[in-house]
Amino acid sequence: MGPELFGGNDVELDDLSLGEELGRGGQGIVNRVVSGPHAGLALKRYTLSGPDPKAMNRLVSAPASLSHVEREQLFRMTSWPLARVMENGRPAGVLMREIPGTFVARTRSGASQILELKYLTYERKPLWGDIDPPDIVGRLELVKRYVSLFQLLHSRSLVVGDVSMNNLLWSSEGGDHSVFLLDCDGVRKAGEKPVLPQAETPDWKDPEIPTTGLDLDTDRYKLALLVGRVLSRQPNIHPGDPLTLLPGLPEKVARAVERRFADASGAYGTRPDVWQWGIALGGRSEMKVSRPKPAEEPDLPLAPVQGPTGPRRWVPLHRG
Repeated sequence: MGPELFGGNDVELDDLSLGEELGRGGQGIVNRVVSGPHAGLALKRYTLSGPDPKAMNRLVSAPASLSHVEREQLFRMTSWPLARVMENGRPAGVLMREIPGTFVARTRSGASQILELKYLTYERKPLWGDIDPPDIVGRLELVKRYVSLFQLLHSRSLVVGDVSMNNLLWSSEGGDHSVFLLDCDGVRKAGEKPVLPQAETPDWKDPEIPTTGLDLDTDRYKLALLVGRVLSRQPNIHPGDPLTLLPGLPEKVARAVERRFADASGAYGTRPDVWQWGIALGGRSEMKVSRPKPAEEPDLPLAPVQGPTGPRRWVPLHRG
């Protein structure tokens, strides 16, 4: 599956019929589009000034350069921007998919809650209700899917930037393991400007971040955090710390993950890349090769972060 709308004409804000507010965050407010040709999509309308129209256009146009299979994967696994929304000739926001229902569950109070990565990094609590994280086999499958998504993006030099427990979702409904990336309007091509100043989440920052800002190597560090924290269920562990994985992983996979996680504590430019993580999670050996020196990128502005305790976006919380 995948939306037919991508890389096409801009959409005028006045032409959209908006419904309920789905959420709001540090950069915008999200509403459901309820009628017309774009019904069923969501509008993220920016509350910060100065979104870069060229950066928005690059993101909207990016799927056109992918193969059919890659494009389906991108749309299935992300809330990718599908069209720019304009107001009085200026960019006002983007159209994107709503969060699929498989990534939403009910807490014990009856409230709807999106299945953020944090539920894979903490011990299960009774208040979680229907939120039931998978066992180690399911966790390994989810991590493989996250790595597959990063492989797709990094193969096109697309930097996620704000990798955190807030914008990575998961589902193991019916034993079908799947993942979903939010806030994709924060993704940018390596070396190019983001739509808005790049956000970061506390405790997910790369300690070796270069002066040029977030890039593919900072993504690699954060991917190591993701893998290590999910497979160990330790929410605050960092590369360089002792990694105690949950029992049940195949021995070859466990040893490979431990090595890659330790390697991620190295200097900028030496962290395991997405393909090395794919090999490690498959329990296969690899040949050591030298890595080319990363290309220098222009100096880009950084911005304060919307912390993990800030307001969640996208899905309205209904109480039964």
